[in-house]
Amino acid sequence: MKAINHDNWLLADAGGKGQVADAREWRDAFLSIRLDPAVRPEVVRMFEAARGGMLYGYYFQPLLAMGLEQCYRVLESGARARCALAGLPVSCADSQGKPHPLSFGHNLRALAKQGLISEADQLLWQQARELRDWVAAPEHQAALTLEHGVTALSRAAELLGRLFRA
Repeated sequence: MKAINHDNWLLADAGGKGQVADAREWRDAFLSIRLDPAVRPEVVRMFEAARGGMLYGYYFQPLLAMGLEQCYRVLESGARARCALAGLPVSCADSQGKPHPLSFGHNLRALAKQGLISEADQLLWQQARELRDWVAAPEHQAALTLEHGVTALSRAAELLGRLFRA
């Protein structure tokens, strides 16, 4: 990991990015990804935070990992928001009546059962659940590249678009 100081804080962080050396290439890769206008505003804000982390990962590689983690949280929040929009439960109460959010997996199953997630997309949503945990492991974070970020953000944009248009 790059040790940030007064001289290098605006220089590219070579750790984990392979051969990418051009800031414009890095920037354009993320800024070219578009989110469908049907996606709920609260999910859009989270998506932009994920994109921002990945963008600034050019200068400090751990931000790429944080952006990727956020990307999977965006998908989870998108699934929860779509459940709420469809009138599906998004929480359950414990024995004291305190509400607790239903799991990502529960929400995905409910959306699929209602036909709001296609069979083709179910596997991609399941992979997102698994990758959320994988990317959070410290031993994987240094290996993340521009391609990981672009793939995750592009896939999230596609899945969210289809989910909110359904």
